[in-house]
Amino acid sequence: MGALEQAIEKAIQAYSVKFQVKQILTGIAKEVGVTTCTVEREDAPTLYGVRLNAIDDDLQSYMTTYPVDGSSVIVAIIEGLKTEAVVLRCSEVESVRFKTGSNTFVFDSSGLKLNGTEVIEWINKAYDDMQTIKTLLKNSPIAGNGAPAAIVFTPTVTKIQ
Repeated sequence: MGALEQAIEKAIQAYSVKFQVKQILTGIAKEVGVTTCTVEREDAPTLYGVRLNAIDDDLQSYMTTYPVDGSSVIVAIIEGLKTEAVVLRCSEVESVRFKTGSNTFVFDSSGLKLNGTEVIEWINKAYDDMQTIKTLLKNSPIAGNGAPAAIVFTPTVTKIQ
């Protein structure tokens, strides 16, 4: 490697150190909000406004994990600034929100929602509708001869518990 390449490599390394995570801390998540939480630490100052996502812009695609209030969290301090912190991991998850484009999925202890609609509930309603169609096809006479339709409709899905 030539002198110029070595000088460039050293300059890049020196510059990149400015943008590295400087500290990894642990604490307890409190006051979990939509984009931030408070992290209480033993024998250390409380961290306020700790991000739940690394970027706090209005993103079109993201995944956010919401810690249970009172759960243990691992926090990274960005660029050595206590005002720039992000939750990396949590011991207990309250919910997870995925957004991509116009679709938002929320998964929590009550189930899975897609754009605000309970997915399991919707699937079970579709199942019930198919059972109704099955019964109607089986019992509906064909006009003119009064005999039931010879159509056999057997749904292959089962109701989700």
